[in-house]
Amino acid sequence: MHYSIGEVSDITGIAASTLRYYDREGMFPTMERSSGGIRVFSDTELATLK
Repeated sequence: MHYSIGEVSDITGIAASTLRYYDREGMFPTMERSSGGIRVFSDTELATLK
């Protein structure tokens, strides 16, 4: 399943700005992006956050 950053923020309680920071720091090396460059979270990233 795929999730937007807002959905992940709601699910985890982690602010979107913090999720962006984690991504910039390399916490999600296999994260995909949409054709428009928007982060697309998967169950893999959710598992990493949990």
